[in-house]
Amino acid sequence: MAPIVCGFIADRITFRISLVIAFVTYIASYSALTIVHRPEWVLVPLLGTAIAGGFMKPVITGTVVRTTSAEDRKAGFALFYRMVNLGSVLGKVSAFFVRRSFSLGAVIVNSIVASALALGITIGMFKEPEQKNEAPKESFVVAMRGYVTALRDPVFSIALLTLAGFFFMMEQFYFTFPKYLERHISKDAPYEIIGLMNPLLIALFQGRITEWSKRLLPTTSMLIAMLGGALSMATMGLLPTLAGALFASALFATAEMVFAPNYYSYISSFAPEGKAGLYMGLSFVPGGIGAWIGGQVSGRLVARYLPKEGPRAPLTMWLVYAACGVGCAVLLVAYARFAKQRQSSAALG
Repeated sequence: MAPIVCGFIADRITFRISLVIAFVTYIASYSALTIVHRPEWVLVPLLGTAIAGGFMKPVITGTVVRTTSAEDRKAGFALFYRMVNLGSVLGKVSAFFVRRSFSLGAVIVNSIVASALALGITIGMFKEPEQKNEAPKESFVVAMRGYVTALRDPVFSIALLTLAGFFFMMEQFYFTFPKYLERHISKDAPYEIIGLMNPLLIALFQGRITEWSKRLLPTTSMLIAMLGGALSMATMGLLPTLAGALFASALFATAEMVFAPNYYSYISSFAPEGKAGLYMGLSFVPGGIGAWIGGQVSGRLVARYLPKEGPRAPLTMWLVYAACGVGCAVLLVAYARFAKQRQSSAALG
């Protein structure tokens, strides 16, 4: 919800001011976490980080929309995704050394410093991206009606629901994978180092993968990525070793490199002029759906197939995830045909 509302606000108050608000809110929220010790109060600063992300995410993707043409937008989103994962690598590495050198609590200070640096870069270097055609500002009620109108478009709304399947699989690297490593591979497995596999590969090879896929239709690229994600899930169970986990992670990173630029580029094609932030806020809805459903499913499957004590069946668990990915790929094929028919009907008038 936060990216939707904050995306609307960002279109009105400028992207630059929105980024300033985002990083100031990050600094305040992380600082609050260092002094809050009662569990019931932790929710407040965590909510602050959600609001900060709600401003930052649609602004960054909206900036790509404003500064690229339809022809080079996919490359723009590829660069965006590459930088996101480079930041993930730097964050994970710095957090690892800070935790080892000081304490777990010092990792929050690391986040405060990173947010302060980002705030300084925003104030000193970020320039407001120009809009080709300045659209009249709308009220919040009118904007929300625009969201309703967008979601009433079956091509757009079905796309959001179908593509949530990829995020469902992606979230298993946060929900299921740590438990899998600890309970089935080794309780001493270097999770922080293994977690670098995905963002590091994306930071290094996103450009080459985008170059390879640029001639493919977005729906075709996302279909390939969906099947690649399902293959990664199956591989995780078929090769229940540390090497197998690393290989499966590399497979999913490759699928993610194919998926992400095409996904954001495809969703941005629905955004009218002047509503880049507002519409790109909707691009995070599938991630929220995938995370919510993924968390519910993960809890049940881990409890059944990967318990702390007793017999375990990790292969069955990962094959369930793979089957979900294949099922979503089938739905994506049906959606692509539906969207093509709708476009053909619209062209004929």
